Amino acid sequence: MKQFYIPFIFLLISSLVPAQELTDKFKYKATYDLTWQIDSTNSESIQNETMVLFIGDKISRFSSEGQYIADSIKEAYKDRERTQQSFNEMRSKMPMSALNFYVFKRQNSAQVSFTEKIIKDNYRYTQDIDDLNWEILHETKEVAGFVAQRAKASFSGRDYTAWFTTEIPISEGPYKFRGLPGLILEISDNDDYYTFKLNGFKELNDEIFIEFDPEDYLEVSRERFLQIKQEYAENPFIKMENSGITMGFQPGQKEKLLREHREELKKENNPIELE
Repeated sequence: MKQFYIPFIFLLISSLVPAQELTDKFKYKATYDLTWQIDSTNSESIQNETMVLFIGDKISRFSSEGQYIADSIKEAYKDRERTQQSFNEMRSKMPMSALNFYVFKRQNSAQVSFTEKIIKDNYRYTQDIDDLNWEILHETKEVAGFVAQRAKASFSGRDYTAWFTTEIPISEGPYKFRGLPGLILEISDNDDYYTFKLNGFKELNDEIFIEFDPEDYLEVSRERFLQIKQEYAENPFIKMENSGITMGFQPGQKEKLLREHREELKKENNPIELE
């Protein structure tokens, strides 16, 4: 049985920080395997991604590992001379990721911030997720070497089963999930369309410093963000052109690409949040 002891002060630290900026040092890293079905009508349309959850005293940050690595590479190159060679070198080191969002959760607060970049614009919306009304059950099993206990809840149109452990007494989890008396090790919806499963947890020897400044993002409502994303999905060329990106098309090529894109879009009909 594994046991992680979290300093008591960690559980008591307030999240009362200035709204305009939030800084923290991450102390723990949880890695999850995410498996999801992008087309609800095709059981073979499965995608996999490694996700990372960094946990600090004030905030946690959740993203794909690929996005985290790519942004770290960009940060390392930002002060270098901007040449085609340095750009190509940077791009060659970046991993591919199907997911480019971040979820920030404030400790001891209902506030959850979601950020995502669409072309050149970084969007952010904030929502309060007070309580998922978890039903904690007596059933237990082993997950990733920890004794885990079962819990159930509903979120954004889906019913979920989670497995959490009090051996890691941190009320955190992947994506927007949290609120249990221990780290969520595994969670999946009842249709098994989305499954997050822990494959590693460690205390960070070298603390990772994070600065989250909301002013770096275009603040919109969640409803407006979903509208913007839908508009981009239906016609990405308009968003590109509005962002100053010029593209040269042969006659009829743009229309052909748009038709093909919309056909592919029909297969991406199974978002994690339905409401």
